[in-house]
Parts: sequence; structure tokens; C-alpha cells
Amino acid sequence: MGTCIFCGSVLRPISSTKFTVKGVTTVHVPSTEHDRIPYYELLLNDEYGNIHINKSFGDRAIGDLIELKSIETGFHQIQKQRKVGIVGTGLMGVQLAQFFAQNGYPVVLCSRTEDRSKAVIKDIKMGLSKTKDLREIEIIMNRIESTCEFSRLKGADFIIENVIEDIEIKKQLFSDLSSICPQNTVIATNTSSLSITELASCVYKPERFIGMHFFNPVSKMNLVEVVYSKDTSRQTIEYTLNLSNELGKSPVLVRDLPGFIVNRSLMPFINEAASLLQEDISPNDIDSAIKLGLNHPMGPLSLADLIGIDVCVHIMETLYNSFKDARYIPAPIFYELIRKNHLGKKTGKGFYDYNA
Repeated sequence: MGTCIFCGSVLRPISSTKFTVKGVTTVHVPSTEHDRIPYYELLLNDEYGNIHINKSFGDRAIGDLIELKSIETGFHQIQKQRKVGIVGTGLMGVQLAQFFAQNGYPVVLCSRTEDRSKAVIKDIKMGLSKTKDLREIEIIMNRIESTCEFSRLKGADFIIENVIEDIEIKKQLFSDLSSICPQNTVIATNTSSLSITELASCVYKPERFIGMHFFNPVSKMNLVEVVYSKDTSRQTIEYTLNLSNELGKSPVLVRDLPGFIVNRSLMPFINEAASLLQEDISPNDIDSAIKLGLNHPMGPLSLADLIGIDVCVHIMETLYNSFKDARYIPAPIFYELIRKNHLGKKTGKGFYDYNA
């Protein structure tokens, strides 16, 4: 029957015939059975929610529906064998916990307090209830352990941090994680702009530390910026790229630069849109012009509200401190909104009023 070229497991037939493509990896070396290159490893979901890998010489797109009489796999239910730790239960932390669990991973979700640990379960159930039936919700929720006990993370194979964008808080967190987790645990940060190299300096064995920057909303945004420092090992990079592909995401590999790729390009764009408000142009007209003129799905001011006004300012200040470029000096309107605690969608008001 043969063995898997990756892990050596015995390949075995399965009965499923209908599959959805969740990830595609191009392989540039031949297997022991085929000398054609490249070929493709397809990460598939069958109709029962199980995970499989199939070799193919035809490229596929994520989301494609395919029918096969039978396939052979050595990675059956690969995702269910890897435990993911998520630290932080803000907007991104909750989304990531739900997303990983929906994709078959057991999740340990760590909150600061017991009250928040209980509340976050209700938040996730409420989110799932919009698209899932009761049985599906039960299956997904059974994969999530919500806790305020930091020590529960020691069993995780992969941990991703989502706490406040304060470098000192994050550095202390990573120092603590280093003392709890095994040396082979991959530790990642979901920071949108902070230095991966500086954060890695607080991690024992910094070669296992990496940036894995998801975008909001996690379930819909396909990009993941995989950001490596000068110390990140090739093994850690490959692990994170493979994990991104397993999740059906499209990873882009970035070396540790201020703002990475997206925010370094995006923030001047948002900042200029905010500056136009001083010219007596309405937020709606600014966003409509960008959407219609540049074919963007969302205007820059709506996007700033989605990201968070405070987060935008933090990113711009980080970029300005790095480059001393006036493009990154936040427009005055940002500070006015922050003083009023109008931080965007998460507080109900930002450039727009979401309570109206």
C-alpha cells in the first residue's frame, strides 16, 4: 500500500468520496513513486469533517469541491493530534480559538480572570449559533478548554499570543511561557507591528519564536503574515507555514521589518483618509470614493474602525519611531476619538456611530 513520504506512516484507503480543498502545497521534489515535478499535496476535508492529504498532479484552489473514488492518506485527522494554546481573549483571541476549533484542533484558551474565562465560552457559542446547528456547536465547543490557569498551556504544541500591543507586557508573557512550556513548543505572536526580534529576546530558545499575524475577521481574511527574526529556525518557519496551509490560509513570509508588509503600506493610506476629514469631506464620501474608485471592499475609515482606532495609532507611532517619516504621524482626529473612547466597532463609535 506504500508509505507517506513525509512521516513514513502506512497509507490506507478511506471510504469518503467527496472532499473540499482546505490547503494546497506545491512540492518541488519527486516522491519515490513519481518523477514528475512539481506535484501538489492537497489538504482535504471529507463530508464527515475528517482531514486527509492527497497527492495530485493537478493544481487546485482552496474551496474546490472534488470527488474521488478513494484516496490514500498517512495524515488522517492530522490536525486533531496537535494542541493549540491561545493567550488573550480580546477580539482576535476569541476569533482564533473559534477558528482553530472549527478546523479540528483542540484549543486551550487562556484568560486573565475566571469571569472572563467563563464569559468567553458564551461569546464563542453565540458566534457559532449564527451559522451552526446545535450538534455542530457541541462538537466545536468540546475542543475548547477555557481557563485562567497559565500552567494549562504547558501541554500545547503551538501557542499564539494575542494580548494588548504593549511590548513590555508581551515580553514578560513570553518569559513566563518559556518557563512553563517544553523546549520544543513553538511560540508565536499575533502582533501587528512590534519587533519579532525584540520579543524573541525574552524566549528561552528564541529559534522557536515567530510572528503569525492574522487579519480581522479571521474566518474570512486569507492572509497570514509569517514573520521571522534573525534567530528563528528554518524548522519553526516551515512549521508555521504548514500550519497556515492546514488552516486554508495563504501565508506570506516576511522578515522582521517595522509594520511588516500590510500595515506599513496600509497606515499611510488610512492616515491620509482621516486627514481629508479636515477638508470638510464626510467619512461616507471618503469611503465611497475609495471603494468605487479603487474597487476596495471596504473604505479606509470603516477599516480603521474595524481594526480599532487605538490600534491604528499604536501602529503608526511604532512606524514613526522606526522611520521618522511624517506619513506615519497620526492625524489629530485619531487622538480626539481616543480621548472620547471612540475606538471603533469594539466601543460602538469611531469614525462611524454603530449604535445608531
